[in-house]
Amino acid sequence: MARPRSRLLLAASLATACAMTASACSTSQGGGGSAGDGKGTVEFWSMPFWIGQDDKVKELVDQFNTSQSDVTVNLTQLEWKDGRDKIKQAIAAGKGPDVWLMNNGLELDYLKAGSLAPLDDLGYTKNDTAAFLDLVKVNEYEDKLYGAPLYFDVSVMLYRTDVLKKYGFAGPPTTWDELKTTASAITTNSTADGSKVSGWQFKGMDDHVNGINSTWESFLCQAGGSLTSGDHTKSTQNTEAGKTAMEYMKSFYQDKTSPVGTSALNGFIDGKVAMFSFFQSVAANVEAGGDKTAGKWAIAPMPKGPRSGCSMVGGHSLVASSQSKDLKAAGTFMKWLASPERSAQYMDFRAIFPYQPAKVAPAVKAAYDKQVASDPNWAPILEQLGRNTPDLLLQDRHGWATRWEAQKASVVAGVGGQVPVEQALKSIDDEVGKALGTEK
Repeated sequence: MARPRSRLLLAASLATACAMTASACSTSQGGGGSAGDGKGTVEFWSMPFWIGQDDKVKELVDQFNTSQSDVTVNLTQLEWKDGRDKIKQAIAAGKGPDVWLMNNGLELDYLKAGSLAPLDDLGYTKNDTAAFLDLVKVNEYEDKLYGAPLYFDVSVMLYRTDVLKKYGFAGPPTTWDELKTTASAITTNSTADGSKVSGWQFKGMDDHVNGINSTWESFLCQAGGSLTSGDHTKSTQNTEAGKTAMEYMKSFYQDKTSPVGTSALNGFIDGKVAMFSFFQSVAANVEAGGDKTAGKWAIAPMPKGPRSGCSMVGGHSLVASSQSKDLKAAGTFMKWLASPERSAQYMDFRAIFPYQPAKVAPAVKAAYDKQVASDPNWAPILEQLGRNTPDLLLQDRHGWATRWEAQKASVVAGVGGQVPVEQALKSIDDEVGKALGTEK
C-alpha cells in the first residue's frame, strides 16, 4: 500500500527554513554541489518502500555496495510516521542526506528552494529519461526532471469474487451506477441472510483517514473535477463536479450501503467488505491475509464516473540534494536503485514498472512480461494506468500540505453528513486557497 504523507507538518515550510539557512538550500547552479569524480560515500535516507518486507531496502543497498567499489552507500532507514519530517528538518539544517525517497509528484517547497538536483546533473542522459513512462512528467519542474521513479501506483478497485458470486454478480461493476446497485444489493441481501457484508467502503471513511485523500481525488477526477485552476492560483473543488462526486459518495452512507468506521482493508480481508478502492500495491496486504483471501479476490479498473474512469496516481521516486559533495556518485546509486532491472523486481509487490517495456533491455522486458503473464490482475492495473495522466498529481503539488489536512476533515464530514456538501467543499477551497496565495 502506498504510504500517505506525514500527518504532522512542519511549523514553517522548507522554503522559510531555507531562507534562514541559505547555504543549505542554494541551487546546484553556482555554489551548489559538485559533479565530483564519482567516487565516495552517499548518504541515503529511506522509508521501507518494499511493501510487506521492510528489510528489503537494506538488502538492495548491500547488493549495490557489493556490486562495485567506487561508491559506498550508507543507509538510514526511517519510519513512515515521521520520516518525511526528519528529512525536511535535516535538509533545512544543512545536515540532510545525499539521496532520499520522495512521493511521485515531488514537493513544491524543495523545488522552489532549489534543494533538488536535476537528473541531468546526476548523469542521466536523454536516452535514460526517454525510457520512462510519460507519467514521469509528474516529476518535472520548469522543464527539468528532478525525480527518478522507482515505481508508480494507481487507484484501482479490489473486489471479493466469492462475495459477488454468492449474491449473483458474475463480474465487477464498471460504472458508478453499477457500483451503487451492486453494493446496495450485497449489503441488503447479506443483512437478510445474516452474513452482514458491506457492499462497498470508501477507504478513508474508516480507521485510516489519510486514505480519503487519494479516494476523494479519484472520484473528483471521474466527475470531471480538478484540484486547482490551470495556473495553480485557485482551489477548484466547490464546483458542480465536486458536488456530484461528494453527493455520490455520501449516498452510500445515507442509505447505509456502507458503514462509517469499518476498515476497508481489514474488512475486505475478513470477507466483510465486498469492494473498495485504493492503490494497487495494497494487494500485497490482501495477500498477507492467507487463507482468508487466497483465490477469493481480484482487481478491476475503477468504475467510470460521469466524465471518465481516471484515478489518483502515486508511487515513489529517488531525489538527490543539489548540495551533494559528489553528484556523480549520487547519480550512480540512483541509476542503480531506480534502474529497469530493480524496478522489474518491485513488481513482486505489484508496483507499476515506471519504464516503457519496449525501451528496456531484452532480459528486463522478459522479466516484465513474465510478471504480467503470471498474474491476471496486471491487465486491469495496466488498463487503469492507461486512463491516467500527470495532471491531477501536478495540481496536487500546489497547496498539498494544507489540502492533505483540509480534505481529511472536510471530505469525511461532507460524505458522512455532518456538514452540507457545499459547505465541506467551500471549506477546502477557502483553506487551500490561502495556501496557494502564499506560493505566488
